[in-house]
Amino acid sequence: MTTPIKVGVVGAGFAAAFHLRCYRQVQGVPVEVAAIVDINKSRAEELAKRNGVPKVYDDFRYVLEDPSIQVIDLVVPNALHLPMVLDAAKAGKHILCEKPLTGYFGEGEPEEKVGTTSKRKMLQKVQQDLQTVSKVMASHKGKFCYAENWVHAPAFKKGMELMEKCFVSGSILDIRGEESHSGSHSEFAKWWRYSGGGALARLGAHPLASGLFLKQFEGEKKFGKPILVKEVWADGTDLTKTPAFAKSKGSPLVTGWGDVETWSQITLTFTDGTKATFFAADDLLGGMESNMDVRLTNARIKFDLCPVRICQFYTVDPAPVKDVYFNEKQETKAGLSFPNPHEEWLLGYPHEIQDFMEAIAFDRPPLTGLELAKQVVEVLYAGYVSMEEGRKVILS
Repeated sequence: MTTPIKVGVVGAGFAAAFHLRCYRQVQGVPVEVAAIVDINKSRAEELAKRNGVPKVYDDFRYVLEDPSIQVIDLVVPNALHLPMVLDAAKAGKHILCEKPLTGYFGEGEPEEKVGTTSKRKMLQKVQQDLQTVSKVMASHKGKFCYAENWVHAPAFKKGMELMEKCFVSGSILDIRGEESHSGSHSEFAKWWRYSGGGALARLGAHPLASGLFLKQFEGEKKFGKPILVKEVWADGTDLTKTPAFAKSKGSPLVTGWGDVETWSQITLTFTDGTKATFFAADDLLGGMESNMDVRLTNARIKFDLCPVRICQFYTVDPAPVKDVYFNEKQETKAGLSFPNPHEEWLLGYPHEIQDFMEAIAFDRPPLTGLELAKQVVEVLYAGYVSMEEGRKVILS
């Protein structure tokens, strides 16, 4: 293949910057980022200049109408995912979409009231939206690539290799995972209207998607069909609104949350009777936790996507290194720390983009596609129904 795959990146924020770095690392498939789109055109121009991208737009329609652009990479706020996915599919483009595929972002409610909407109503709405996106994608030629980096991370993929061998005589019984940090500083993350949920949707989507993927993978290897979720139980709250937090002073945790939870737990029962439990919270100081513990009848596999200790640094005065990146969500560089030499690689981002470009170039399914994206959304919102109604929710 000599003709490059041309990509239009929609969004020029933090995620767009590391996606652009990952495109430069793709091997065996020629790729060209042809345009960047952002309503803040000056921000897009700055990012394009740093990365040698030739075209900059402030309107999504330009990349949809450009016949030379084959792929739309959506790194935009959550509320824009679904409408842009539908528009890109109808334009015949391949699509890369960050998590989540969609959510409930309000239907005429005042902005500050969206989070008080019945979660049962939210679940019904997202289920309708998932049916719509299924129909649209089925009638158009483009591939849908779900950007769940956990599944592409080297540690996770090694775990899959080991588990596949264990499936000959064993089964996954119990999955436990977590993604937590000290809280998003984005004002959009603090309101349901923009984020489609709190810690569960924003952070828990990663371990949740990975657990769903593992049970699908197990089922397909052993029975020729995925093992799915049949029952959901969840709990959640905003810990920064508790009396305990109100009595504290000087906490570096993010505050000012609107109508979303900052602590969540979700427990799944699969159709084979096995279990998975995932935690997601904005109450963790000292960096970020992204881990999973998979317990099988004949083995145990644990992986941790973030911490590495191959570089150690100690200082009393962190001022000289204030501009050096160490790790995501690390509040201070004083004392002993472990700067990560290649965080994006360990988190699976280059591998994710490599897989998607190969899937498009060689016309094969991506490792993480539409079905996983849909299941994540449905299970997340079943979890929110469970939180509100205080009971287990059955999925058909």
